[in-house]
Amino acid sequence: MSARRKVEVNFEGRPLRYAFPYDTIAPVEIPASHPVGVYTVRGVDEAHERPESLVTTSLAAPIGMSRLSQLVNPDSRILIIVDDMSRPTPVHQIVPPLLAELARGGARDANIRFLVALGTHRLMTGQEIATKLGPVPAARFPVINHEWDNPAELHDYGMLDHTRVVLNRGMHESNIVIGVGSIAPHPAAGFSGGGKIIAPGVATAEAVGGFHWQSVHYAQKDVLGLRDNPMRERIDRMAHMAGLTAIVNVVLDAKGRIVRCFSGDPVEAHRAGCDVAGEFYRVAIPNPETAGIFIIDTHPLDQDLWQGVKAMCALECVVPNGAVVIVVTPAPEGVSRQHPGVLEFGYRGLAAAETLVEAGRLDRVTAHNIVQGGKLVERTQAFMVSPGIAPEEIRFLGFTPFASVQDALIEAARRKGTSARVIILGMGGEICPVAV
Repeated sequence: MSARRKVEVNFEGRPLRYAFPYDTIAPVEIPASHPVGVYTVRGVDEAHERPESLVTTSLAAPIGMSRLSQLVNPDSRILIIVDDMSRPTPVHQIVPPLLAELARGGARDANIRFLVALGTHRLMTGQEIATKLGPVPAARFPVINHEWDNPAELHDYGMLDHTRVVLNRGMHESNIVIGVGSIAPHPAAGFSGGGKIIAPGVATAEAVGGFHWQSVHYAQKDVLGLRDNPMRERIDRMAHMAGLTAIVNVVLDAKGRIVRCFSGDPVEAHRAGCDVAGEFYRVAIPNPETAGIFIIDTHPLDQDLWQGVKAMCALECVVPNGAVVIVVTPAPEGVSRQHPGVLEFGYRGLAAAETLVEAGRLDRVTAHNIVQGGKLVERTQAFMVSPGIAPEEIRFLGFTPFASVQDALIEAARRKGTSARVIILGMGGEICPVAV
């Protein structure tokens, strides 16, 4: 699918004031001497159908399979797997019509459970679960955090290419498994959604690490925003082994609103959803190699820098060597509470991280993250503005800290020139920039 092209602007000799989607970070004013290109995920201006109606319509005509109401009965043991607070999926808008569809087939509340696909993220609190699912479903049904480090909660689903597939036992105990999530470009899987809710969503730390570690050996332009890639093929196979019955995946616009819903077969429905997601998230940037300064936020993956690193992956697709990059992130939970190794070793290149992994000093889950950041730090002049991360930690990671984006831009212009071309990328956590 072709990328969308946006025309760059010079604002007719006027400065550009650009605001970030954060109350804690002030806007930046770009002097008129800089040619500026602003790129972000597409929004929907016209009035659109209510989210719950979009989900209901999708559930009534699933892709590649029968309706869920035709598959369930009063004895069905149903597991609904949802993503966690690090993802923007408005699960609370999806769950009510999904439960109505299951009830239409006779499913009983007593046989329905929810599982939060944490991967190796921290456990969600009760309040976060109520916010994510909605207070009524959260109180009405059992909701379980995936315990990736608890052997009692895991099950061996068999062998895949000489590797044991060990995942949450909840799928083994159910005969209907439904994955709920959203579809957006993802640096390790091409796109989020689909079977990724299973692998690595409810896998062991070893499996999560292996998956992500394998992904950093590919260039971002060969994975990000491409549905069919070596990583996705493995995801689909593992999800099939685990018994994923169906998915309910949504595509969100720039304002986080549901604009399309794709229900049905985990592969067919996901592929259809990726086609539409590409129209929203993929942006064409003409001749990015001529730009000297890049500004990107991490929205909507702003919880911590562990998630925010995805914006750095997006930059990898278009940033030339030596450019100044300004990463803007609130990161209220800092760098990563769950993975302290990021601040033990800092961002590293692939070769350095491989040495640490082989020596047993660094787990592969953490290694993949520090390589994602390290690839950018190694070849650019990296600046960061983040009220949630201490300046000394920013420096340790390889970035230069600044109190404001304006201060960072002033220094960038000093280094690259007052007429350097500036490229601004909004929704950096999910945007898919393509050089043209």
